[in-house]
Amino acid sequence: MSDLLTGLLFLAVGGSVAPPLLFLTILFLGSRRPLPNAGALVLGYLTVCAAVGISGLVLFGDAGSAISVVGRVISVTLGALLLVLGLGSLLGSSGSDTSPPGWLASIDNSSPFRAFAVGIALFPLQVKNLAIFIVCLNLIIASDLGTEGSILALTPVLLIFALPVLALMGLYAAVPQRASSMLGSLQVWMGKHGRTITVVICLVFGAFFLLRGLLGA
Repeated sequence: MSDLLTGLLFLAVGGSVAPPLLFLTILFLGSRRPLPNAGALVLGYLTVCAAVGISGLVLFGDAGSAISVVGRVISVTLGALLLVLGLGSLLGSSGSDTSPPGWLASIDNSSPFRAFAVGIALFPLQVKNLAIFIVCLNLIIASDLGTEGSILALTPVLLIFALPVLALMGLYAAVPQRASSMLGSLQVWMGKHGRTITVVICLVFGAFFLLRGLLGA
């Protein structure tokens, strides 16, 4: 059980580094309804995470050790995919990094409902986080914890995935005036270095998943 938790925590920390989610959280915290919008964004994001996770655990929870071979194939596939994405981002043009889509300009007038919808759509689009989440599910299923135990093991993964954005919201709630300038600086920094962070995470976890699948670890 301790090995499972260690592995899940390691993977979840990687999943918590989500530049698009952090960037959108900062933007929504700068809108006319900062905390309701940011909270709705995170809630939509976690709703999809929880729905995918619980559905996977319920459907495949009885597979137990039989899923280990499938898990190795998934790990190799996701590892190779992350390496390709990381290398593609590394070698691609960086000119588009500082030009966000035009719809971002309308965030200032967004409603919590729209922020919730954005959160729902965001999780499936983040291939790196989706890959990490799938491997987390595979680890839990292979551990034969039963449905209730598996859902309990999934809980800290969801919490860690959301921890950075919850910290940003907590900072804003505690000191809104100072937080606005700090979040503005963080937004500029992420605009410059977000792609670099994504490349590093993709390459590190891509290599980890690939080796894990090939070596059967």
